[in-house]
Amino acid sequence: MRTRIITSIVAISLCLVLLSGCSEIVHSFHESPIKTYTYTYDYPALYSDELRQIFGDYSISERRDCSIPGETCSCGYHQDEINYYEWTITYSDCCGQTMECILKNSSPLYAQQIGWLEDQLETHFYTQYVDAYYGDELRENASYCFCFLGSFCNTISSADNRDQYRVDTTRAYRDSIEMEEVTIPLYSMSYSELVSRYPMVFSIHLVMNPDTTMSEYEFDSVAYDIAALLVEDIGDDLNMSVSTCDREHRSMNGFSILRGEICENIGSEGLDRSVFESYVGEYW
Repeated sequence: MRTRIITSIVAISLCLVLLSGCSEIVHSFHESPIKTYTYTYDYPALYSDELRQIFGDYSISERRDCSIPGETCSCGYHQDEINYYEWTITYSDCCGQTMECILKNSSPLYAQQIGWLEDQLETHFYTQYVDAYYGDELRENASYCFCFLGSFCNTISSADNRDQYRVDTTRAYRDSIEMEEVTIPLYSMSYSELVSRYPMVFSIHLVMNPDTTMSEYEFDSVAYDIAALLVEDIGDDLNMSVSTCDREHRSMNGFSILRGEICENIGSEGLDRSVFESYVGEYW
């Protein structure tokens, strides 16, 4: 009986300690009030020369007043209130294609420029290659082209002890180029020049339209045709994973492009590692 009583006292004490700790955590959480940040910089005027160097002859929309509301919750999520301006910039690339990007005065111009480069490359690759070759044969809103510039290693496994090093190194590299105060002439540089400017990896995912008249073999064959044309147009700095899916969105095939060479059986994670190692001594 005495043992049971002592055990009960200990258990109750532990509960009180835990509840006290939780109370302190909640109290501490409520001590972090929502802050308000308001950005009023006139970026188009402040960076007029830089924007001309990046976009050439461009047009810009009227200013839009934007706001991200402040928010907190007991789960630990915290978002300060942010008030800022944004503008839509419209310009033409070296091929005469119309491009658009969003300029925000809440983040550094040069960091935004790297994102604009990614967006332009994604748009060009998808519209001028994927959509041009497939058209209505692709399932709407299911196929895509993504560009990962600099920070493209995001997988850590126990099978490769260099994974953490690759992740840390590529993230640090991305941070460093976002801080470089150098403009990139997005309007005039060729796409082979843009791709060779930084280490990057593309990901193209292709899904068959349920109503397509193509066979699965034909659908896959077009993917290889697009890859070959991209290699010819971009050169040996092109790194890309390509995957295809059938009408039911089931995986059919996948291959990679490593430094301009089409490769089989690498996989996206293997591609990221191989791309990283191929640039050792050049970028990191």
